[in-house]
Amino acid sequence: MMNHSERRRFFVAAAITIVAIPALLVSGGSNGGDDDVAPTSAAPTTVDPGPADPAFLPPEDSSPAPEIITVNVPAPPSGTVIKGIASFIRWPETLGLRPCATPNALIGSIITVTNLNNGRSIDCNNVSIERLPGEAVIIIHTEVFLELADLVDAPIPVQISF
Repeated sequence: MMNHSERRRFFVAAAITIVAIPALLVSGGSNGGDDDVAPTSAAPTTVDPGPADPAFLPPEDSSPAPEIITVNVPAPPSGTVIKGIASFIRWPETLGLRPCATPNALIGSIITVTNLNNGRSIDCNNVSIERLPGEAVIIIHTEVFLELADLVDAPIPVQISF
């Protein structure tokens, strides 16, 4: 059974074929009414235009990236403390931050994370407020997580405050 996009592709290919075959037969069947003119034979010329650009790639955009817009949002109540579990993820570029992510605090908040197993704590910058997988209350950048616990210990019980 074909899905919607496969049916659409099939219909477009059939429509092009139905239109193209008669057009080729009509255009190739006559030589413009000059029946008494002898056909000329010319040697085919081949010109290598070079490699073509792939048709599925968008054109290169050399415009600069848009600026980051600052939006003022009221701060959550100070002194908020949440207990839960934490895990780690490696962010590709940290830009000098100590990134972590939790939907419980505002983006840019400085969050103090305390490992409840060994008492170690770190401060990190909240860089995302998206929903987290599983029961995690915070996800911390790998290098920052190593200051709390070994990676094999993850997930770990933590207390976050901001």
